[in-house]
Amino acid sequence: MSRNNVVSLRTLALLAGVLILGLVLAGCKDVRSPEVVKIGLIAPFEGPSRPLGYDTLNGVKLRINQWNESGKEPKIELVALNDDSDPELAAKLPDQLAQDPDIRIILGPPQGHTAVAALIGLQKHDIPTLLLAPVRSVPSDGLILPYAGVAAHYQKLFQPLFGILPPAWSKPVNQPSIWLGDPLTLAELYKESPNLVPAAGPVAGEEALQGWAPDLAWAIPWAAPMPDNLPDAFAQDYEALAGKPPNEAAALAYAAADEAIRLITQAEDYRPDNEALKGVQIPPIGIVNAHLIQ
Repeated sequence: MSRNNVVSLRTLALLAGVLILGLVLAGCKDVRSPEVVKIGLIAPFEGPSRPLGYDTLNGVKLRINQWNESGKEPKIELVALNDDSDPELAAKLPDQLAQDPDIRIILGPPQGHTAVAALIGLQKHDIPTLLLAPVRSVPSDGLILPYAGVAAHYQKLFQPLFGILPPAWSKPVNQPSIWLGDPLTLAELYKESPNLVPAAGPVAGEEALQGWAPDLAWAIPWAAPMPDNLPDAFAQDYEALAGKPPNEAAALAYAAADEAIRLITQAEDYRPDNEALKGVQIPPIGIVNAHLIQ
């Protein structure tokens, strides 16, 4: 055999060894790849409810930034879509998020009327979701968690004050109700027939109401989720990021992002299942301006 043939055989053997080693290493690679997974967010980033959208966005961003800066795996990216506080648009956004297979969980919307509108699309795609606004109910066998509570939670909270009030997300409102829909309609109802809205949900905390009904947030009792497990430095860290102190929406968004990260990083292939979502504790819901009823 010539010297050139010997060299060629040795080269082939070396290449084969490299190939085998590569296959072995690939077989040992964590099956939970990819190294980057995504969290989707639906919120209003334009229009009168823009402040709410950015309160929510900054709460989520803060928690994701903290995770990524810790050096833990996987790296997490945020995909945020604007629903413009429009139910018709919100109903379409789950279809857009579902096109990205790296999105493993969705947060939002943070308004009741858009959360209700988005429900059908979220259920259709079966993507794990933590809703950030109260809805009537969600299927118990699905992947959607009402992280801001359901109507029954708010009814129970206000029952000692008003008896059982029906929840309302849209007009017409023909009897005293707990308003859980959009802020503009809440302001209109309060000005025209205040007896129809003796109580409200998180919508009463929106900055958008200050222009339409400046005194409303301190004139009627309203309730919101109040996460009780936030880090001691949360308020300071949030203000450093957002330039203002956190409100109820920002705190809820941060807590939801923390749960989302826990769910996806503990799940097989970073895909939470129904059983995992059942183990999530919904934050307690409390009356924000409790001084009105003391």
